[in-house]
Amino acid sequence: MVVLDSRLLRIVNVTSGLKERGTLIINTAQSLQAVESEFGAKWHLAIVDATKIAQELLGVPIVNTAMIGALLKATNIVKPESLLEPLQYHFPRLAERNMKTIKRAYDETSVKE
Repeated sequence: MVVLDSRLLRIVNVTSGLKERGTLIINTAQSLQAVESEFGAKWHLAIVDATKIAQELLGVPIVNTAMIGALLKATNIVKPESLLEPLQYHFPRLAERNMKTIKRAYDETSVKE
């Protein structure tokens, strides 16, 4: 489960249907310990301040690109570098900035197994 806006955690049960030990990735400025204390040890948890990263690198608080980096870190499905060629092909003007955003989010994502 990827939560792009942590305010949703107070409005909706975002983990409804998420299996125990499922992966929960949250965009938040809170520490991993603070989020873990709220959600307990039930989930494979990853947090990143994607809003800050997007604002600093892209100039807008649109977090989807940064959250891709967090998803990659939390799941280890592929390395961030594997996205460079597809980004250059589909988004040639934005590829470099998007890649920097993905890599920074990957590096700054905190993961609790």
